[in-house]
Amino acid sequence: MQTVDIRGLYDEDPRPTFVVDCDDQPAGIYHVNSALLDLPHLALSLHAHNALRDWWDPSSRVASRHQQEFRHGRYRWAKFTACQRWLIITLIEQPPQTEEPKGHLQQSSQLARVASPLHPHAETIFTVKIQSPELREHIERLQKVDWGRTSLGPIAGWSYELNLLVTTLMLETRPTAIFLGFDHIIVYNLAYGAVSGSRHPAILGQSILDAWPEVADPQTRFADTPEKEYHFMIERNGFVEESFFMWSLISLVGVGQINGMYSIVTEVTKQRLLERRVNALLRFGQLSSEAVDAKAFWKSIREAIYPSEYDFPAAVLYSHCEVETTGSAVTYSKTTSRNCSLEWTIGYRVNHPDIPQKLDLEQDLPLGRAIAGSAKKGVATLYRHEDGRLPSTLFTDVEKRGFGDPCKAMLIIPVRTSNETITGYIIVGLNTRRPYDTEYQDWIASVALHEEEVRNRKRQEEEAARDREALSAEVAVLAQEASDVTEKLSNFYQLANAVGLGYFEFAISGELVHANEAFFHQTGHPRDLSNSRPFAFLEHVYGPDRELATEHWRMSASGKSTTYEMRWKKKPNADTGSEDDTRDYLWTLTACVPIKTEDGIVTGIFGCNTDISGQKEATRIALLRVEAERRLASFTQTAPVGFYQCDSDLKIQYCNDQWFNIVGHPITDISAIDWTSRIYQDDLEAVTIDSHIVMQVNKLHTFSFRVKKLWTGPDDLSTPTWVLATATAHRDKDGQVVSVMGTLTDVSQLKWAEAIQRSRVEEALESKRQQENFIDMTSHEMRNPLSAMVQCADSISSALAEMEAAINDNALTTQPSLQTKIKDLVGTSIDAIDTIQACATHQKRIVDDILTLSKLDSKLLVISPITVQPDALLQDSYKMFKEEANKARVSLRVHSDASLKDLQIDYAILDPSRVLQVLINLLTNAIKFTRTQPVRKVGVIMSATREPAGRSGIEYVPQKALSQDFLDEQEWGSGEVFYLHFTVTDTGCGLTTEQKNKLFLRFSQASPKTHVQYGGSGLGLFISRELTEMQGGGIGVQSTQGVGSIFSFYVKSRSAAPGRRNSTTFNLPSRAKSHIIQDKQPMLLETATPPLPSPKYHILVVEDNLINQRVLCNQLKKIGCTVQVANHGREALAELAKTKYWKQPAISEPHDLSVVLMDVEMPVMDGMTCARKIRSLQESGDITGHVPIIAVSANARREQIEQAKGAGMDDAISKPFRIPELLNVIDTLLSGNAGGGNVRRG
Repeated sequence: MQTVDIRGLYDEDPRPTFVVDCDDQPAGIYHVNSALLDLPHLALSLHAHNALRDWWDPSSRVASRHQQEFRHGRYRWAKFTACQRWLIITLIEQPPQTEEPKGHLQQSSQLARVASPLHPHAETIFTVKIQSPELREHIERLQKVDWGRTSLGPIAGWSYELNLLVTTLMLETRPTAIFLGFDHIIVYNLAYGAVSGSRHPAILGQSILDAWPEVADPQTRFADTPEKEYHFMIERNGFVEESFFMWSLISLVGVGQINGMYSIVTEVTKQRLLERRVNALLRFGQLSSEAVDAKAFWKSIREAIYPSEYDFPAAVLYSHCEVETTGSAVTYSKTTSRNCSLEWTIGYRVNHPDIPQKLDLEQDLPLGRAIAGSAKKGVATLYRHEDGRLPSTLFTDVEKRGFGDPCKAMLIIPVRTSNETITGYIIVGLNTRRPYDTEYQDWIASVALHEEEVRNRKRQEEEAARDREALSAEVAVLAQEASDVTEKLSNFYQLANAVGLGYFEFAISGELVHANEAFFHQTGHPRDLSNSRPFAFLEHVYGPDRELATEHWRMSASGKSTTYEMRWKKKPNADTGSEDDTRDYLWTLTACVPIKTEDGIVTGIFGCNTDISGQKEATRIALLRVEAERRLASFTQTAPVGFYQCDSDLKIQYCNDQWFNIVGHPITDISAIDWTSRIYQDDLEAVTIDSHIVMQVNKLHTFSFRVKKLWTGPDDLSTPTWVLATATAHRDKDGQVVSVMGTLTDVSQLKWAEAIQRSRVEEALESKRQQENFIDMTSHEMRNPLSAMVQCADSISSALAEMEAAINDNALTTQPSLQTKIKDLVGTSIDAIDTIQACATHQKRIVDDILTLSKLDSKLLVISPITVQPDALLQDSYKMFKEEANKARVSLRVHSDASLKDLQIDYAILDPSRVLQVLINLLTNAIKFTRTQPVRKVGVIMSATREPAGRSGIEYVPQKALSQDFLDEQEWGSGEVFYLHFTVTDTGCGLTTEQKNKLFLRFSQASPKTHVQYGGSGLGLFISRELTEMQGGGIGVQSTQGVGSIFSFYVKSRSAAPGRRNSTTFNLPSRAKSHIIQDKQPMLLETATPPLPSPKYHILVVEDNLINQRVLCNQLKKIGCTVQVANHGREALAELAKTKYWKQPAISEPHDLSVVLMDVEMPVMDGMTCARKIRSLQESGDITGHVPIIAVSANARREQIEQAKGAGMDDAISKPFRIPELLNVIDTLLSGNAGGGNVRRG
């Protein structure tokens, strides 16, 4: 939040508000808004150091600073933090601007009327001559107060009694005040103003609640205790002082009709500070007297001054001595060393930059210079922050202790021994709210007098020696008596074993000397004490408690008795046998007493263990229960969901604040909650039904609804808030519902996101549909003329072949020149026809590639596995390219590696169409780039491996992304996984390194010359890469320019049992289907082309394109087929009525019908509608038998082919196609081997 924003924001707030900048050190008031400035008495009081400031000051350490609201006098304030920097404090309750109480308007006149009137010559404090200038100034200040706005009225109207009372008050030397009227207006004397500090003179004539907000209503506060002490922070001469005052209030009785109280204030600051400082001195003397060496003495100093956080907000101690320890005595020797070691700090963080662990007083450091200067003076030396003689961080970089203020002054106190040897230096921060006056200095001097402590310690040692002598004598007597009670002690041990009290005795060296059976049972200590090892008992102490046990052992060994709780190792359930007891330890209360000789030397430790595991477990469970309840209560109030509880009548019994926020219900009393009024009207009935369902079912019930509260989404549109409710009913032992508990969650954001997601899905689906329509239209419009071109080219080629045969007979032998000319023309025409066919084939490949690419982009391309023979797949690829290779004079060989037999792979599950699509792309490129080379060889090798290891030397393209294993689907079976490899080698032009890097990219070829010289779109290898990766494989290349290339790819598959193949052609490209022969051996390309069969089929051609219709009919008739035509589906039905399939033919001599070639998209009636009508007529009996229908369409997508089959088509072939391909589909269909009607694509 910017500065201008915070000011502008709260300046317009009608509530009196001020802003505190927490980043300032110390935090200060940053801005006061206009509404607060309109209350000048409040605005001016903000800068006073009072309880209100302690509440809002972030550095304050008073308990009230944790409250969000605070009452100060008649005003109640609230605060909150914004942007982790600004603290906003707002006045939320102030005295109402109401009329004065009845009687107040007459009060001032009543005082004058009922009381004795003021005599014209009576002298008052306002009329007599005052000698004291200070008192005279105070009286003048009193006269300037606008008393007319108070209940006292103007001074001129004051009664004689009131004037007398005020005169007496002013002449009083003690701090005294009177509180008059119903609102306790304060009038005080000069001494009272002195103790009021900076509040004087502003509080003169104010109500006591405005003058002293800390005091509250005096009548109620002093009803039982007319005298009470207060701890105030009084600002005097610009310095905030810690002060203590004793207030006394006495009701004014017998002073006319004056209503008020008489108050005498006594400042007891010196007494309280003296008590506090004396207590600190006593604590210091007590703790230091117990020190036995220097380290303990330093530690005792810290423990003594640490609680005095107001008088010692910070402290540092450096030791500067050499210690010689003999027994328990401590001696100090004078030293020339100038090094000091840090012993401890109070109020400073660890590793403070200006408080080093080691301090050399010879070094020129501010702290070292100050300490050295204090050592020379020999007395406590004062250093103030503004002096700059000590590092600034010693004053400012301190923890919040005492009043939480930064230190303003510090003392460096040399610590001396009795022989004037300096042993250390104490650096203490002074009380931030007390002046360093004489009393303070005397107290510090008392703390510094450690010589008395040394003498006390020596005296205590002498007394201790005498006590030890007396104790030794007493021990001797006890030892004599002990021999008499041995038997009693034995009985006591037996009793201890019976009640589980474990007794033990250890030597000071740590060996167990004696123990009873209970001790061995509790601790697991070996009972054989003959080989007892020192401190062997620690091996049986529970790991986390070993340090505790060791520490108390040291304490006992030093002569102190200790009692503590600890744990011993044990096996779970060892004692209780309970399966629920999984603890591996036993709790005991252990008491240890040192065994001493007459001279006080500890020789052993005696003690006992009491098993307290049961108490510990009960305590733990109780604490867990309490903590769980506390967390649940805290969670329900702070959770982001709304919690509620209803009775059986659905009336709210409990709800948290978030429930009100979500539902939009005003925060009110539970009994006044009407949740039905907040439900959106259209959802109220459904919510009522769901609420009753909750009470009927014995499980959680979740439902959603809207409330009237508006929710504004990211699109700035406001809608009713959506709420998700989850509730369950609680029943009594009779099954009756006693309450319903549930939660409410605001799901408006989720509902908004769902609507956005739904809209985007619809847009995406519409975009996909339009894209598919565009591709279908483009494919349809390109394939239709291609089909006519291919078939016309075939017709011309056939006609030219007949002409060539006629030329070679004897008819033109008499005209050699004419014969030669005609042969040349026929040869030229055949070359032209070959060119047309090649161009048509090339254009079809581009259309197929674009169609495949669109499927890849739309994520519509799927892998459809079937059971196939890999060897048959290899032979099919050979037969597809046999003719093309023959024309290019390329030697084509295919070979199956022995690895398939080694792995016993005969059948496999894979998608043969997708595998062949990759193989076709590679073989097409191999033949294309080899046909111009001197050596023209292309080979295909098929192999198999168990691992996806590629062929040696091949640089495989890195996979773009790893997808999940598709072989886990059920349709892939459960056979063993293997990888099927295909390697295509050629003797083409080869590739450079730069050219190889461009392969397998979209619309990318090896070089710009490639398209010019060889053609192509640059999509084939990119599609091949995508298809291999979709099948869990990869593709790569090895090539040398001028030598040739090796392309290799592999796919992931599973072996399968022999099964019926769906088709011998696996949906192969159309050019190969009419030339498939079964031969699994490697073969050379043959040059002979088998002749077309001469079927006698009766075919109905249904085609709306007249050109395609005429070309197809001529081709079919040319090979001996009988053909009928129809321009659309309705004409097809009419023609079908003239065939023998019709139950009652339309003509007397119906003709035969072998198959219907049905176009899909036609006017009047399309192909699919016509096919559905034919199947409907078959079911009704109007058509007898099954009419074979083959879909003929330029739409080649798998989904479209499946739609055609779903409409009743038996099989399908895509344009463009050649007549041999069509005849192969017809033969397969009519022979009954269609295998469910597979798609044949041209």
